[in-house]
Amino acid sequence: MSFVSDTVRPRWWLVAAQVGSVVAGGVLWLLLSLLVESLLAVWALVVGVLVLAAISVLEVLKTRAIARAAVAASGVELLAGEGHAATVHRLTESRRAIVEAFEIERARVERDLHDGAQQYLVAASMKVGEAALLVEQGRPAEASGLLAAAQDEVDAALAALRETVAGVHSRLLAEQGLEAALRELVARLSGAGRAIDLRVPHALTGLPPGVASAAWFFTAEALTNAAKHAPGSAVSVVMGADKDLHVSVVDDGPGGAAIVGGRGLAGMRERLRAFGGDLTVTSPPGGPTTVAARLPLLLRSGEPGVREEGA
Repeated sequence: MSFVSDTVRPRWWLVAAQVGSVVAGGVLWLLLSLLVESLLAVWALVVGVLVLAAISVLEVLKTRAIARAAVAASGVELLAGEGHAATVHRLTESRRAIVEAFEIERARVERDLHDGAQQYLVAASMKVGEAALLVEQGRPAEASGLLAAAQDEVDAALAALRETVAGVHSRLLAEQGLEAALRELVARLSGAGRAIDLRVPHALTGLPPGVASAAWFFTAEALTNAAKHAPGSAVSVVMGADKDLHVSVVDDGPGGAAIVGGRGLAGMRERLRAFGGDLTVTSPPGGPTTVAARLPLLLRSGEPGVREEGA
């Protein structure tokens, strides 16, 4: 039986009581009509009983139809069909995947701080300590050289911190939009022997801030992965939109990339799936590698879609 049949049941006892009262009243009127020997009254009584019975049946059918429509709209029928245990398992696994994805990202930021800014600051602290000892020993010239080196280490630490912060969020994203932020990202990550081509066939406006941020973060992480696993390869980024926002990052490296649980691509996919998006990877041996993200626009009811600039 369906979920509706099991959970939305008409109150048959009430229907029976109503029909019983109609029949009892009908019998009484029938007896009275027979006493007065009026054939018209008998037929009127029969028609009345049939009409009331039909109304009761229609009321039952209407209740069931309304219940079915409401359940279908809410998706409860689907969940119930899967079974309670299966639904709980599926929801639990999805929540675990989301938590793991954010844990992967937290670990990445921690690693960047440890391997970057922290190392420079430790080196600078050691040089300052050595310089202090040299000053006490009356060797100011050597201390001056160490202090200059410590200053370089501090500057490198600041640069590493800026790089880490830039990998978390872009200031241009809020000020000038997704395309400008991506162009700044591409310019920053491009270098000698590393070409990154950004293509946005239509200038897109009206993207919800959360969607734009997710697209920027995906692109930043995909470009970082390409630099790590396919150094020196040409990379292209293509962005467009229909009912969803699509971002593809393609490199001509050696290929062989795959989504493995607990690794970077898996974390990227789960972060996208957290709000209805998805990630696909195509990476045959020998390349090229295509990492494509689909992000729902998350538009409110009645809100217009993404608009082309000037439209």
